[in-house]
Parts: sequence; structure tokens; C-alpha cells
Amino acid sequence: MNGFVVWFTGLSGAGKSTLGAMLAAELRTRGIRVEVLDGDEVRTHLSKGLGFSREDRDTNVRRIGFVAKLVARSGACAITGAISPFREIRDEQRAQIGRFVEVYCCASIVALADRDPKGLYRKALAGEITGFTGIDDPYEPPHLPEVTVYTDRESKEESLAKIVGCLEWLDLIPRWASGVVTRAPTSIVPPHGGELVNRRAPFGWREGDERARARSLPVIDLDDEGEATLELLARGALSPLKGFMGSKDWLRVAREMRLENGLPWPTLVTLPASEEVARAAQARGEAALREKQHGMIVGTIEVSDVYCPEDLVRGRELRGPLGADDPEITRQLRRGPFLVGGEVQVFGPDTIFPPQWSRRAFVEQGYTSVTALRARTIVARRAEEYLGRLGLDLTGALWIQWLANLEDRYGESTIGHGAYRALRECFPSPRVLVSEGLDVRRSGARRAVLDAIISQNHGASHAVITLSAEDGGASGAERAFRVYAPGELGVTPLCIEEPFYSTTLNEMATERSAPGDASTRITATEAELLDMIQRGETPPPEIVRPEVMREILAWKNAKLMGS
Repeated sequence: MNGFVVWFTGLSGAGKSTLGAMLAAELRTRGIRVEVLDGDEVRTHLSKGLGFSREDRDTNVRRIGFVAKLVARSGACAITGAISPFREIRDEQRAQIGRFVEVYCCASIVALADRDPKGLYRKALAGEITGFTGIDDPYEPPHLPEVTVYTDRESKEESLAKIVGCLEWLDLIPRWASGVVTRAPTSIVPPHGGELVNRRAPFGWREGDERARARSLPVIDLDDEGEATLELLARGALSPLKGFMGSKDWLRVAREMRLENGLPWPTLVTLPASEEVARAAQARGEAALREKQHGMIVGTIEVSDVYCPEDLVRGRELRGPLGADDPEITRQLRRGPFLVGGEVQVFGPDTIFPPQWSRRAFVEQGYTSVTALRARTIVARRAEEYLGRLGLDLTGALWIQWLANLEDRYGESTIGHGAYRALRECFPSPRVLVSEGLDVRRSGARRAVLDAIISQNHGASHAVITLSAEDGGASGAERAFRVYAPGELGVTPLCIEEPFYSTTLNEMATERSAPGDASTRITATEAELLDMIQRGETPPPEIVRPEVMREILAWKNAKLMGS
């Protein structure tokens, strides 16, 4: 296939990054290789040091065009998302690239000012800042773009449909009925964003020297959430994130459940610090990260931003797509007092199954369709078995990742090893893979989307999603996934209510499928099960299989003998 370039242009905030990310996801589902050249990322890396004069803007656009042309020459699609305000330089890129599709994201200044989270348009209109494109610096709309999308009155899905329709009409991409994949996949799903990021220092790296150097840096002490997040970043489970979020990502994720570059992302990934340490880290440009149990330096952060979340939203309502009572927003506004953003580098070897291992295992087994089940109960219950069987029947392969909290990974949660090994024997081998993982320490419906993304990064095409009634249950999870257009996530969510044993049906079921009230349901929470085990009681077989209980009791007896 011949490559091509989709060149988004439009004022700041007009939707270029969002539509570019949505288009990239759609094209990848059609088997097209895609590279996204986001305007802000290009400014940070390819065009670092350039200003905003006419000459510097033209240089920036020419650099973007040169890279886009190389991507297209390789047979892929390059999607660019820079403002590129001047018509002449855009037409120059069209002439040089050839297979060039210009998409004009059109929106009124009033609409852009209203949706601007940092209030830059209002400041520019009031004369508080100068040189702002579209206000006191020119923007030249294209005369004859291939596509014009009116992002102040069209939905994202409507705009995307217009762009995809144009690409089909130009025969740049295959035409698919109703956007449904009509051929079987030939490989496992790509990681979220197309890249599996690993922030752990490579093997053979001079870790001792780096740890010694890190001791001279300002030190940020990690809390439990920060430690768990750093571990997930290290192994690539949170791809494509390379570190903790800065203020731009924080605002957009809070308000739209998207990163600043438009890519879907549900939760805020933040690093708190005291004002003194945050300012010292900002001045130095780097800080060491220290875990609390042993006081060891476990990594470094290249500081790109220091901010206070309350300052970001002061005077404005912060309302995300899940409503004003979103627990993730409420919790994160109390996190701080200051947050530090930047890319991280993590020391030490992998201690838990990283995504590369599961992806390699799926490839070696020839599995292209895999269901993920991220289990938060240490004791493998019949409920987890029921959910696993549903997924296994759907895709033919199952990956179970049982999740522990970082602080008790080496305590009682180790019973999970034996419990889930025993559960695995209840399934056909080798179609079931079991591994350990860390809990993401999130609540609410946003966590459902994060679970799906982590599952995708590990190579799963489908993810079983369950939420407690307090978090909205299956309906709450479905609502969170509806924030995104079909195909934006590379994983299919299977939103299911919490299962229980129905005495009416004499089998496992959910409230959607089983008649009767609570008196017809046999279930138990993890805390109740652990209390029973501690007292020497055996949970009923309707809740936990006898073979699973034998494994747990064997672990308990071995621990008692060892003590």
C-alpha cells in the first residue's frame, strides 16, 4: 500500500489532536500503519529551541512535513496535528508530499474560548498576552481543504466519519461496511497508542553509578500510590505514558478523559511533593524517587512541570464526562499540595510479569484473541471462575492477572499464587495464563477504562470489566466506555455485573440473568473470606472450590510451621 499524509490544521483547541488520535485508532483497526506527529510533542523534541516568529513557525512546519513525507514513503500514514497557521507553507508541503489530505478543524473563537481550560483565549482577547494565533497573530484558513469539520457544532464521531469517508473516497484506505472488521486479525492487538513503553533501566546499565548520582538530587518520597504507579510505568503497563502527568495532561484528562495529544486516557497519574521539594526539583530539573519501606532510591524523574491542582481549577467548575461527583477528580484535587510531572527512569529488575512476557506468550501460542481478567480478590472465588469461563468461551484464550497492593505483596497476599494456580487447573491447559500484578489504586468508573487499557498493553483483545455497586456496576462501566468513539480503544470491554451463586438457578449468575432477591444469592467479600480462613472455617463450595481451598490451607499450614 502507498503511504499518505493527513494534515490537520486549525486554531489551538479546535480538536486537531483529538480527531488525529481517533483517526489513528480507526486506521489501525483496518490494518494501516500510523504515526502521529503531535504539534506539542514536535515542539518539545524535533523543534526544541524554535520560537514563534514567522520564520520559526515555517521551520517547524517544514520539519514536520519532512518527517511526515518519510513516514508516507515507507508505506504508512502520517497524521500531523500542528496549527500550521500560514497557507503558503501548508501548500508547499502538499506539493512536496503528494498524497496529502488537508483537514481543516473550524471552530469559532467564542467556542474555543469557552472550552479553553487555561483561559488563554480570554487573556489574549483582554490583551494580557500577545502573539496568540487567531487573536493578534494571523491564521490563514485553507482555501480548498479535502475535509472541513466544524468542531463547535459537530460531534467528534460526526467529524471522524467525514474524514474517514473522504479517505475511502480517495481510495487511500479500504472501504468497510459499517466500520466493522471483516477479516480475522493476524496478530495480537497493538499496545495503547501503538507503542509499548518501558521505563526500566536496561540490563547491563550502570545502575550503581546512577543510584549514587541520584543521591545528590532533590528527593521525592513516594506514597503507596506513587510506588505502585512507578512500578507500572517501569514495566510498560501504563503505555504510552513515560512518567507522571504535567498540568496540560491533568486538565484534559480530568475534563475529557484524554491526554493533551488527544489519546484516550481515563485516570490522573500524578506524583505529589511538598512545595519545598517540588520547587527544588523544578530548579534542578531532576529529582530522585525514594520508596518508603527501606528508604531506597528507586528511580529518577526529569522534571518538566510543577503545579498545584487547585490552582488549575480555581474559579472554574471542573466537570468531567462522568459528572460532578466523579470520585477520581475529588480524590486528585486533594492530592498534593504540589504535583510534579515528567518522564521517569526506574532502577532494578522486573519483579512482576511485564507486558512483554504475556505478549510473547500469546504470540508463541498463536493466540490473536485473548480475554483478560484482572482479579482483585486474593482468594480465587467461583465468581472469578465464572467470569473467566465467559471470556474463554468468547475468545478461546484467557489471561488472569490477580492483583495485590504493593505494601502487602510479600505478606498474606502470597496466598494468591496458590489460589489462582489451583483455579487454573479448572480450565483447559494451556489456554489459560495466570500471572501476578499490582492494583492501580483507583475507584469509580474511570478505573474500568484503565483496566481495559492495561489489559490491551499486555496483549488482550477483550477485557472483563466488573465494578462494585458503589462505583456504578456494569452500567457505570458502560457509561465510561461510551466517552470514546468505537475503535478508539484497541480492546473490547465486556462489562459484567458482579457474579454470585443463585440458589434459584443452582449455578453462578448475575442480577441481570438470575431471578430472586438477595436471599437467593450466596456470595462473600474478600474480607469475609479471609476472616473465615483465619478462624479455621471453610467457605461454602458455592463460593470457593474445594481444590482452591486445599491450596490456601496448605499455604497457611506451611506458614504456621515456618513461624
